Amino acid sequence: MKLLRTLGAALLFAPALVLAAQHIVIENAGFAAPESIVHDERHDVYLLSNVNGRAIDNDGNGFISRIAPDGTVLVLKWIDGGAPGVTLHAPKGLAITGDTLYVADNGDAAGNVIRLFDLATGQPRGEIPIAGSLFLNGLTALPSGEVLATDSGWRLSNTTDEREPTASGTRQQADGSTWTPTGRDAIYRIGADRRVSVFARGKDLLQPNGIALLPSGNLLIASSSSPTLYELTPDGRRTQVRQLPDRGFDGVGQAPDGTVFAAGPEKLYRIRPDGQPEAVPGFDTHVADLHFDRKRNRLLLPLLRAHKVIIKPLPLP
Repeated sequence: MKLLRTLGAALLFAPALVLAAQHIVIENAGFAAPESIVHDERHDVYLLSNVNGRAIDNDGNGFISRIAPDGTVLVLKWIDGGAPGVTLHAPKGLAITGDTLYVADNGDAAGNVIRLFDLATGQPRGEIPIAGSLFLNGLTALPSGEVLATDSGWRLSNTTDEREPTASGTRQQADGSTWTPTGRDAIYRIGADRRVSVFARGKDLLQPNGIALLPSGNLLIASSSSPTLYELTPDGRRTQVRQLPDRGFDGVGQAPDGTVFAAGPEKLYRIRPDGQPEAVPGFDTHVADLHFDRKRNRLLLPLLRAHKVIIKPLPLP
């Protein structure tokens, strides 16, 4: 039996919550291109990055939302790029290590930036520029306190910009931007001391997007341009390469029961331990950087273009 609960219209940005056996849909909440979601286990809340516009723009209006596990939006703009003393343009990947939230964001001509915020208060804790990076995307934290960041290697520009002829694989986006592959794909390691080093680099990374640490110690990587899902060993070697029935993936992760989830451009896929992929029913829009609430055995899904979040109990039927 489904229960539809709509919070009072008098509440600004009050979300509509649809609950059925712990299935929660948070919509009409004021989210704006939600890109990544993580579970802050220490404070038992979900943190959601909102690009709020085009990924190309350094417009200072990106924000991070704070959400309770029951779907209540506690603070829509908990970290607000428009607030004094805060810089946040188009936040994408999120990761938590210790008492710090790491956020992948646009930078300047020298490279993109990882911005740091206090996990309890949301106050800025500095930033880590990554020289030469083009499009920082997914983040994952390691037990060592290090954080890994994918650089999809896309060069973003306005379609009206004057530029040299673009390479094959260029994408013209509906928002008026052009995404051109450069071959400068990389995965960066940010140490606990905030020093940056290269974990892996090269075209064979296939414009990496989503990244997740597996129980084996390998990294699960989703390609943002091809049908490929693969693993990287701790020393950066590719292994367990899989081809899925779609191309251009975003979020990726492994549930406690071993099921791998990969978010395609219009479908969400699950890959059983035997390696067989299947589309999860009910998704026809872009699922971005998915994560898990392992305390409650839930899958957390930000829907980039639909501007909403879906929380699904695991295992899926």
